[in-house]
Amino acid sequence: MASLQPVRVKGHTYWRIVESRRVNGKPRPIPVLYLGKANDLLERLRAADAITVRSLTHGDVAALYSLARELDLAGSIDRCLASSGRRSRVPHPGSPLLPPLATDGLSVGQSLTLAVIGRACRPTSKRGFASWAASTTLGDLAGVDVSRLSSQHFWDQMDQLPVETIPSVERDVISRVLDRFEISLDTLLFDATNFFTFIASTNTKPTLPSRGHQKQKRDDLRQVGVALLCSGRTGIPLWHCTYGGKVSDARCFADALPVLQARLRELDRGLDCLTVVYDKGNVSRANQALVDDAKLHYVTALTAASQRDLVDEANADLAPVSVDGVEISAYRTRRIIWGQDRTAVILVSKRLQDGQARGVLQHVASASTWLADLTAVLAGGTQRRDRARIQRDIEARLKGRQFLTRVLSFQLTGTDQDLSLSYEFDTAAFDTLYEKTFGRIVLITDRHEWSTPDIIRTYHAQSHIERVFRSWKDPLHVSLRPQFHWTDQKLHVHVLVCVLAYLLARLLLLRAQLVDPSINSVRELLGRLALIRRATVARPGQRGSWQVTSQLEEMDDALAKLWYGLGLAS
Repeated sequence: MASLQPVRVKGHTYWRIVESRRVNGKPRPIPVLYLGKANDLLERLRAADAITVRSLTHGDVAALYSLARELDLAGSIDRCLASSGRRSRVPHPGSPLLPPLATDGLSVGQSLTLAVIGRACRPTSKRGFASWAASTTLGDLAGVDVSRLSSQHFWDQMDQLPVETIPSVERDVISRVLDRFEISLDTLLFDATNFFTFIASTNTKPTLPSRGHQKQKRDDLRQVGVALLCSGRTGIPLWHCTYGGKVSDARCFADALPVLQARLRELDRGLDCLTVVYDKGNVSRANQALVDDAKLHYVTALTAASQRDLVDEANADLAPVSVDGVEISAYRTRRIIWGQDRTAVILVSKRLQDGQARGVLQHVASASTWLADLTAVLAGGTQRRDRARIQRDIEARLKGRQFLTRVLSFQLTGTDQDLSLSYEFDTAAFDTLYEKTFGRIVLITDRHEWSTPDIIRTYHAQSHIERVFRSWKDPLHVSLRPQFHWTDQKLHVHVLVCVLAYLLARLLLLRAQLVDPSINSVRELLGRLALIRRATVARPGQRGSWQVTSQLEEMDDALAKLWYGLGLAS
C-alpha cells in the first residue's frame, strides 16, 4: 500500500508518495511520486479526484531488463566475483565485512546490470545516469531509488570487479545465451578497431591508452583497442579483448588466436566444424601460419598489391557469379600460397572500385594544386634553384599517395637559374587502373569444397561485426563513448559493460524480428520501444491512504503487436 511521507530538504518540508518494497529481502520505501510542498498537494487534491502521478519511458528499459533477468546477468557477475575471492570494501569504519554487496543494497552485478541497460538505451556519463533513469521506469522495475545512483556509486562498484574476472563473466553469460537462443556457430567473425579517448597525455597512470594508427582520424588523441569475436549469421558477440592503443591489428590477432581457441573449447564447440573469418588488416604471413598450425578453417582476404600476378591472371577470366541475387564478377583458382594449398577467389567490388577511383582523383586534385603553386613560384623566381632538391620534394609528394605516381607525371626542364615545371594527368593510365586494379578483393580459404558464392557470402558476413563497431560509435544507443574513465581497470570494465549492452540489444532484436521482420537495426527497435510509456495514477483513499495503479499508455496496433509479441507484461 502506498502512503504519504514528508522529506526535509534545506529546511523545507516536501511530500512524496512511497510504496514499501523489498530490496534484497529487506523492506524499503520506494518513491513513486514527488508531490511538492503542502500547498502544492492541496491544489492537486482540489483539482481532481484522480491524480496522474507520472508518465515514464517504459518499453525499452522493460524489455532489456526482462532479458537481463532471464540471462541472470547480475548473478553471473556476482558469482564470478565471489569465486575470484575478491571481498567488498567496508562501507563504514568499524562495520563488518559484507558479502559482495555494495552501496545502496545493490550487488556489483545489480549495479552493472543497470549500467548495461543505460548504455544500451541512452549512453551517458555515470554522472548523468540518475537523471536519465529518473525519466524511465528502470528504478521501479529494479526496486531502486535511481536518484541515489551517483557516479561515485558506479565508480565504487566497477572498482570491485578485477580485470582477470571479466573473461569468466563473459563466458558464463555467453554459455547461458547459447543454451537459450539458437545461435549458429559454424561461422565466426573476428575483427578489431580502436576508440579515441580524452585522457590527458600527462596522465601516466593508465597504460592502455596510447597513440597509434587512429581509424577515426584523431591522431592527436590517445586510443584504446577492442578486439571482438561474433557469430557469423546473427552478429552475437562471443568474446572480446581490450588492448593497448599502439598495438597493431595484426599483432592483436596473433595474441588473440590461442585465447580464442581456448574460449571455443570452453564453450564445448569443436574446431573442425568452425570457420573463422577475418579481414586483411589482421593477415600477415606469420599470422596465417599460426592459423594453419591451429588447424582452423578460415576465409580471409589478402591485399591485391601482394598478389599482383594472381590479380592479373584473374582479370583475363572474370566471370559473373550470383550471390544472393546480386551478380558479381569473380575468378576462382587453387594453388600454393604462402606454402599451403589454398583456394583463391578474386572478385570485383563495384563499390570499392568507385571508391578507390574517387580517392585517387581527390589526391590528383590536391597534388595538382600544389604543383601549380610550385610552377608559379619557379616561373616568377630570379634566384638560383636547387634542381635536385625540388625533384626530391615532388617525388616525395607524389609517392606518398597510392597510385598517384602512375597517373600523374611531371618534368623539370632548364638550368638551376631558369627552372620550369610541367605536369600531366595520364587519363589512359587511370582508365587502366580502374579496369584492371581498382575494386579487386583477393579471398583465400581452405574450404575447397565450398562453392564460390558460399566463399564470397561468408566473407561478406564481416558486415555483422562492422555493425557492432558502428553501434559502439553511435551516440544514441550502445555507444562506447562517452567514457570518462582513466584507469586501466575501469576501461576494461567499461568495455565489458558496452559488450553486454550490445549483446542484450542484439538478442532482443532477434526476438523482435520474429514478430516484425521489417525491423532492421538495434537503433530502430529501441527507438520504437522507447515510445511505449507507463503511467502511474494515484487516487486518495480513506484515512490518508492512497490507491496507486499503473498502466501502459495507448499505442498503435504495430507497436502493441511488437510489445505483446515479445511476451512482456505491462
